Amino acid sequence: MLLRPYRWRRSDRRVDGPAVFGTIEADAPEAIGAEISSTTMAKPGPTAKRPPRSAHQRVDARKQSSQQRAPAVPIEHLLEALPDAVVLVDAGGQIAYANSLLETLSGYSRGELFGQLIEFLVPERFRQLHTKHRRGYVAKPQARPMGVNLDIYLRRKDGTEFPADIALSPLQTASGTVVVAALRDATERKEAQMRLHRLAVLEDRERIAKELHDGVIQALFAVGMNLQATEAKAGDPEAVRARLSGAVDSIDVAIRDLRNYIFGLRPGILADRQLDQALHLLVEEFQEKSGVVTAVQIDERVAAQFGNTATQLVQVTREALSNVARHAQATTCRVSLLRRDESAVLEIDDDGRGFKPGRGSSRGQGLRNMRERVEAIGGTFSVESASGEGTTVRAQLPL
Repeated sequence: MLLRPYRWRRSDRRVDGPAVFGTIEADAPEAIGAEISSTTMAKPGPTAKRPPRSAHQRVDARKQSSQQRAPAVPIEHLLEALPDAVVLVDAGGQIAYANSLLETLSGYSRGELFGQLIEFLVPERFRQLHTKHRRGYVAKPQARPMGVNLDIYLRRKDGTEFPADIALSPLQTASGTVVVAALRDATERKEAQMRLHRLAVLEDRERIAKELHDGVIQALFAVGMNLQATEAKAGDPEAVRARLSGAVDSIDVAIRDLRNYIFGLRPGILADRQLDQALHLLVEEFQEKSGVVTAVQIDERVAAQFGNTATQLVQVTREALSNVARHAQATTCRVSLLRRDESAVLEIDDDGRGFKPGRGSSRGQGLRNMRERVEAIGGTFSVESASGEGTTVRAQLPL
């Protein structure tokens, strides 16, 4: 007959005193469920009667080597070896035990802590609330983190405070419930969270600044160009009325986009539209307001693969067309999104006056924003231009 493993029983786990601990000993087969008590485990005396063993049991017992037996370990040594500060609190809230790490964290010795209410370690402004929560926990004890989504602080002996992460676990004893609390100094974690928060704020500011520059500012610039052109139509009231109405509509779109940018949403031109439709509309608006004849060549199958990154491509195109309108003095322009080998290539080229890329062109906010947008979605960005030979803005993206 094979040995059956010893089954652990709740009555096997006792803590009778706050400062005295027993040991865990291994003596097959009882090692698995060894009793934890306030005194060293009792061993059967030489005259104690044992139940008879079968031949199989005697053979199995002889096969055990010293390497298979777990050593006897004092319970206090286990608590001292834990990587966390540990405190045991009785049902009345009094500290029954503290390990050396708690001494280090709090600055108090065990003698100073023993018998004190656990609120002794809580800042005074939180003590009343902590007492209420402690009583509620004792009424319904369960293993869980303490104060989920709350900032918990403990007070040191010198009066300073530190944030703490605390996990609670109830332990049933002969004298009642004891709460085991494991504590860690959360200062480094909180500082890391603050750094991440500040970084997120900076990234959000950068995102909004980029969207404002590439979206709203360009849209308002187009409105200004449209209004300037209205002056030449002063003798035609209907034409003036139409241009003014168009300017109002454009301003409404800019306001809608501004709201979307603030909340991290897609620009209005992409609302209920696919990328190819958005690019066609963008070119149509650009041609109408700038007077630059613009051709469009878009492979719909390629455009369909950029649903999640359509915003970046729309903004790159918008910024490039805005540069054409402001600086190029071009008469024609072309916008294309085509497949080349294993890549998708977005190009905006014009027949304008061009410029020398080495002369401050890379320092412009617009070019920098376009480059960052393309690289953010795994592509490469380039600008080709020469005086009198036009400009080509190119974004190459993997498919």
